Amino acid sequence: MAAPAWVVRRFLVAPVMPLLAALALALFPIVLSGHAIVAVVLVAARRSPVRWRLPRAWLFGIAYLLGETACLLACLALWVGFLGRVRSRRSQELHLALLRTFLGALVRLAGFTFRFRLEVHEPVSQPEDAAHMGGPAPVLVLARHAGPGASFILVHLLMSRYGRWPRIVLTDRLRWDPSIDVLLTRLASRFIPRGGDTAIEAIHDLAAGLGEHDALVLFPEGGDWTPTRQRRAVLRLRRRGLKVQAEQAERMRHVLPPRPAGTVAALSAAPNADVVVFSHTGHDDLRDLSSVWAGLPLRRELDVIWWREPAAGVPTGEAEISGWLFELWHRIDHWVEEQTDLALLSHPPAP
Repeated sequence: MAAPAWVVRRFLVAPVMPLLAALALALFPIVLSGHAIVAVVLVAARRSPVRWRLPRAWLFGIAYLLGETACLLACLALWVGFLGRVRSRRSQELHLALLRTFLGALVRLAGFTFRFRLEVHEPVSQPEDAAHMGGPAPVLVLARHAGPGASFILVHLLMSRYGRWPRIVLTDRLRWDPSIDVLLTRLASRFIPRGGDTAIEAIHDLAAGLGEHDALVLFPEGGDWTPTRQRRAVLRLRRRGLKVQAEQAERMRHVLPPRPAGTVAALSAAPNADVVVFSHTGHDDLRDLSSVWAGLPLRRELDVIWWREPAAGVPTGEAEISGWLFELWHRIDHWVEEQTDLALLSHPPAP
């Protein structure tokens, strides 16, 4: 009889993390010296610039594994210290601080090793929006889904910059990352099986229980934009008889058409929560490990913009919410297009 998945994750996968960290750390001098020899040969032959991709990735991997190990040990200490009562208020605050520290360290290290900068554009024309993000009122965050690690950076910003407590609905595949599994489970986020029907119910439950400093994070697109995914999304809309939405989706060059069901569920459960829309660009072309590897070092900014939609101006009907959501995503698509054009003007491609 096969062991339950949680037993495998907690008692087989989690203990491997410190062993992998020790092995990666021991092999790092060999990797670095070997790469240095290759770099000298390339420079002498004038073949190509040295980009130090393997040492960069290896160093980040070491830091991630060490961070995983530290998080798991801290979670064990908290479980012992609170005698298993990890849902108490004080325990939740300490777990949140642990997640904030872990993500903050990873974002800073990624910026150093992969050579990118995080640039956040505040809504300066409406300073009350920035003040509201740190104020005592729940918010519903609707975010663009694009680029590796962008969702983690968004959660990092919500916690470190705005003091928000993130509530997230995630795919259960992320549970195979031990620290994400333990921390987000204890912080009342929800892991949903891929293709399951429980996501809408989970979103509704999380939205109904939002506190004054909570932020429910949703990604209405469900995945990164690719030409294939866009064609499938347009075809799906046409099959459902949504001709207008399908035509709108065809004109989107950088985003997928949003799926409104989760947003509708969240707004129905928390009708008084303001909506905060997050978008980002700069890493859109990094869609898999091969593209990330080819792009290292990145030497580019990750631009993040957000604005607030007050609850009083958010529609209530399902059809009205769907149309409003499409308008928001058209606005995001237009902003990404503008930023892409500016980046090309600043850094034209080599002939």
